[in-house]
Amino acid sequence: MAIEKQGPLKPGDPGAPAPSFQDIIASDNDRPPGSMFEENVPDLGTADLSRERYFSHRWHELEAQKLWPKVWQMACREEEIPEVGDYLVYDIIDESVIVVRTAPDRIRAYHNACLHRGTQLCAPESRGQVAHFRCPFHGFTWALDGSLKAVPSRWDFPHVQSADFALPEAKVGTWGGFVFINMDPNAESLDQYLGVLPTHFSAWPLENRYIAAHVRKELPCNWKIAQESFMEVMHVGATHPQTMPYIGDVNSQYDVFGDNVNRMITAQAVPSPLNPNITEQEVAEVFVQELAGSPGPGADDEFEIADSTQFEMQDNESARQAMARLMRNNLTVTTGVDHSEVSTSEVLDTTMYQLFPNFMPCGGAGVPVIFRFRPHAQDPERSTMDVMLLYTFDSSGDRPPPAKITTLGVEDSWFDAPELGGICTIFEQDTANMPMVQRGLKASKKPGVTLSRYQELRLRHYHQRLNQLLGQE
Repeated sequence: MAIEKQGPLKPGDPGAPAPSFQDIIASDNDRPPGSMFEENVPDLGTADLSRERYFSHRWHELEAQKLWPKVWQMACREEEIPEVGDYLVYDIIDESVIVVRTAPDRIRAYHNACLHRGTQLCAPESRGQVAHFRCPFHGFTWALDGSLKAVPSRWDFPHVQSADFALPEAKVGTWGGFVFINMDPNAESLDQYLGVLPTHFSAWPLENRYIAAHVRKELPCNWKIAQESFMEVMHVGATHPQTMPYIGDVNSQYDVFGDNVNRMITAQAVPSPLNPNITEQEVAEVFVQELAGSPGPGADDEFEIADSTQFEMQDNESARQAMARLMRNNLTVTTGVDHSEVSTSEVLDTTMYQLFPNFMPCGGAGVPVIFRFRPHAQDPERSTMDVMLLYTFDSSGDRPPPAKITTLGVEDSWFDAPELGGICTIFEQDTANMPMVQRGLKASKKPGVTLSRYQELRLRHYHQRLNQLLGQE
């Protein structure tokens, strides 16, 4: 009697349409980090998601009350506030937090409101260098450590006790060179919240990178719609057909690790199983063309590919082997860091994690992308997407300064941020879908959103966590 499989069918299983990512890395004959051999595919069911979560003001308010004040969120990189007194403001709906370096080894986060009449101490999304925080309205002043420093007309405030008038703080934690904040004083520690991330990223220490590019774009859709465009690869054939010769879309692996972390790994330099009639030489040629437009480690650079138009595979070499060889050389030349012993998967494949609810770092060595998504303060049908490119650098020298932020409006094109290189094409294609999804969800007569069991596992995972926090179904 046959035993029925428990959980969703996935690539590599009998009856599945493609070999698995595990099959692909096994054929590489090298050793990527152990975390890439892990698989964790829970059965999360097949229930539809409610449509209103993407456009209703009720959901927006629930998130404002029960989500954003309760979860750990990436606010900035440590390198963005390197000196004592350096600060930046992190805004999320109605919440505003000043993240400031108060000592060489100490970062604190203060709620951005004067304790007199509530005026913001620092402008939204601002950054700079200060010796103290002074309210622009009446001049109440606080020291960097949050203690009350000066009160105008002090004689008229006998009821204000300095000990009780310190700036309220949010919790702060750091990991991988990132600064995280949590506005819930009873929240679990960041270390607990991160789950497997520190272990999985031990092979790719993000603290040893720098911001080579940072682009922030306003989008005409809910933050969850924007985020979900980068959480599965099932859309590649329809949305990014030019990538089909070299992306193993159907082969992709999806994993869930605890409440807050999920992962997607997509093989590169292998053809899509939906595009089987392509030669290894053709895979390599298309991949090289795409790589030639990729961003380099400087804001105005591109990867250096010597004689890319004449690149040839060696005897008995697969496209994947050839492209890994090329990428190792590129990364060594452009970063000054030796990549000759880095595994094939680490230099080629896209290994993208999500830390609930809105932070998405990539592992590996060849895809240095970091995503963050935030809602608009009032409009649930608008959002902001941050894209960072984090590059390694020669640690024998100084860390390069972080790139300045390029800000793009709804009507601006991703091509207005040339520092992102060839991935602008991908972002333009994804962004074209977003308003159509937003309007379609509102117009639909079907009450829910239907997800696949495996390829959209990550979406189901974070929505179930969201439902739990908001008390919704």
